[in-house]
Amino acid sequence: MITRRALTAALGCLLLSRTAFAQSAPPAGKPGKRRMRDMPYTPLEQIPNHREYMRDIVITLAAYGKQRNSSFLAMVRNGPELLIKEKREYNWETARDPDGATDKYLPVGSVIRPYLEAIDGMLIDGLFCGRDAIDQTTDASVTRDLLNAAGVLRKEGRQVFSIEYCPTAATRAAVAKKAREAHILSYLAPDPDKRLARLPHEHPAEENPRPVTDLADVRNFLPMMHSDRFGSRDEWVAALGATNYDMLLLDPFWRDSEALTAADVKSLRYKALGMPRLVLATLPIGRATDTRFYWKREWRPGNPAWLVAPDLIEPSQMIVRYWSAEWKDIIGKYMQGLVDLGFDGVVFDTAEAYLYFEDLMPIN
Repeated sequence: MITRRALTAALGCLLLSRTAFAQSAPPAGKPGKRRMRDMPYTPLEQIPNHREYMRDIVITLAAYGKQRNSSFLAMVRNGPELLIKEKREYNWETARDPDGATDKYLPVGSVIRPYLEAIDGMLIDGLFCGRDAIDQTTDASVTRDLLNAAGVLRKEGRQVFSIEYCPTAATRAAVAKKAREAHILSYLAPDPDKRLARLPHEHPAEENPRPVTDLADVRNFLPMMHSDRFGSRDEWVAALGATNYDMLLLDPFWRDSEALTAADVKSLRYKALGMPRLVLATLPIGRATDTRFYWKREWRPGNPAWLVAPDLIEPSQMIVRYWSAEWKDIIGKYMQGLVDLGFDGVVFDTAEAYLYFEDLMPIN
């Protein structure tokens, strides 16, 4: 099974390999043996810590949200390697140390405290089912690592939610049982794909008549990342407002282009039965989208320089060098807009973008 990560990494390798091929070819008309490399070599000292770059963004934006509103919530979608130090990051640190020291670095398995303290929870895709393919059980070793991260978060008073892509009845029942046993609040997506565009017909599980003002109060939630099934923004908002989900996780743009208004957000912060609930907006921090307010018609891969390549699964999204000052300025304004609109918090999406760059710059 070819995963999204493998596809996007393959695209990056192809682009870089073409560059390497062109640079190694002899001048036209002259004989010689051409040398072509499958993967351009990057010296260790030139490989940055892409995970730390991403942590810095999350920490900075979360701090801004909480400065504006002390109860503002910051969640991250996936990216467990940002929370718990892995061997790759340790090897990167120790191999670059001029004295060859190892004892001054956090050991593998350590919790990155500044990052932990910045977030209130994590949203995990396919913890038990559908991580690589719809209705397919997630590899046991992957589930084990994800549950380890979930355990760390819960021990520190953070909340963990999962989205399980299991539309068939038999799989849903098995996944629901696993989630209950692991004390994970899961959303069993009815979609035959991973777009999260459908509004379920049935009532939420454990429909909750009480007010919800914190992540710990949530008994059910609805992630809706696409709204193209609705004919207008008003129709979309009305449909969401007629539900009793404790928490809504939304792309704040109807059909990827028309933003929700402050009045829309205010109305959505109440369940149909009248009690308050949480409404969080997704904020993509590792991908640019060609329908968003910041996009310029003339932009292409390489122009501006921080635009790297289109995502092979979602061509409207562009892989970005997310540590660039220009991109940080864009998502900073994006964050400011979400706080201004009155959302209860954000879900930092596409945070796993560091994996793309790590695949292009392996540490041996």
